[in-house]
Amino acid sequence: MADSEGFVDISLEQDGGLLKKILVEGTGDEQPPSGSEVKVHYVGTLQSDGSKFDSSRDRGDKFKFDVGVGQVIKGWDVGICTMKRGEKAILRARSDYAYGDHGSPPKIPPKATLDFEVELFEWREKVKEPYDMTPEERTTYASQQKDLGNAAFGKQDWLAAISAYDEGARYITFGQGNDSGGHGHGHSHGGAPCSGSHGGGGDEEPELSEDDKKLALALLCNGAMAKLKINEPDGAKFDCSKALELDATNVKALFRRGKAKLALGEHDAAMEDAARVLELDSSNKEAETLKRQAELEKRKQKQKEKAMCSKMFG
Repeated sequence: MADSEGFVDISLEQDGGLLKKILVEGTGDEQPPSGSEVKVHYVGTLQSDGSKFDSSRDRGDKFKFDVGVGQVIKGWDVGICTMKRGEKAILRARSDYAYGDHGSPPKIPPKATLDFEVELFEWREKVKEPYDMTPEERTTYASQQKDLGNAAFGKQDWLAAISAYDEGARYITFGQGNDSGGHGHGHSHGGAPCSGSHGGGGDEEPELSEDDKKLALALLCNGAMAKLKINEPDGAKFDCSKALELDATNVKALFRRGKAKLALGEHDAAMEDAARVLELDSSNKEAETLKRQAELEKRKQKQKEKAMCSKMFG
C-alpha cells in the first residue's frame, strides 16, 4: 500500500526503514540479481531539508558497482534489486538503511533519513571465468554473447556488439591455439605455452568441435567487422588472425584482415590477403577491389615519399 506521498514500504522488516516511490516505470519484468554489476545515476538529498549532498549527474559519469554484496549502503542493496531496467525511483532510507547513528560527516548528520533519486540503466550478471566452466557451459555462454552481439550490430551499436563478440570469443577459444601450432601472429598470451591449467584444471582443453569452431569463427569475424566500422583496424586484424588459426581458408577472415591491413598502411600484406581470397574464390569482386585499392595506396605512398625526398634534397 502506498502512503499519501506515493511511497511503498520495501524494507525487509516491513517497518518503514526503506520506502520507494516510482517516478518512471521501467521496462520488462527483470530485476538485477544480487551480485550483478549495475549502472545508475543518482541524486542524494537529506529528507529533513532537501539539501543535496551527492550526485553522479553533476559529475556526468554513471555510477557502477556490484549490488547486493555490501559495497554500498543497505538501502541501495535492497532497493535497487527491486528496480527494472530504465526505472527511475526515489529510495527513502532511514538511518539504519543508510549511514547509521554516526552519519557520514560533514555532509550527512547522525541518524539522518536520506532520499536518493535513482535511475537504473542496465546491469550485467557476474559470470564465472572460463576456467571455472565446463566446455558445454562455455559454448552456451558464447552462443548467448553472439546473439547479443548480433542484436547490437543490427542497431549499429558497434561498441556493444564488440563487447559481446569479444566476450563470447574469449570463452569459446579458451585454452585453444596457444600451444598447438599457433601461426606466429604474436598473440600466444605472454608467449608461454598454455596448458589449460588455469585454476587447477590440469589437462589441456580438447580441440573444438565443428560446431564450436563455427561459433568461434562467427564471433571473431563479426567482431572484426564491427571493429572496422569504428576504425579499429588493429583489433580487427588480431581477431581475423585468430580466426585463421582455426580455419586458414576462411574467406571472411582473410578479406577483413586485408581491409584492416590496408587501413594500417600495410599495403603488401593487404594485397597478399586479397590475392589469397581470390585463390579460394576467383569471382570475389570485393577482394579484387581491395587488391586494386592496396596497389593504388601503395603507389600514392611511393609518390609522397618521392616528393618528400626531392623537397629535402632539392
